[in-house]
Amino acid sequence: MGSIRVYRVMIESSHSEGHYQKEYIGPATSEDDAVEQARTVFKERPDDRLVTVEVVDLESWAEDIVLPPDGKT
Repeated sequence: MGSIRVYRVMIESSHSEGHYQKEYIGPATSEDDAVEQARTVFKERPDDRLVTVEVVDLESWAEDIVLPPDGKT
């Protein structure tokens, strides 16, 4: 089993109003594990397309980044 790292997964989806991207950031043991977790978190749609999967460099993130609240903005 691999070590746990933080991954960013971008998935493109669409609906009647056009295309949009969903972003998942979280711990996983591999890229495949990260994609599986992202697809579990978001309601998977038949037209979903995986855009990118990358390891997040936590040291490059600023400590004072403010994340938006969950839910509608």
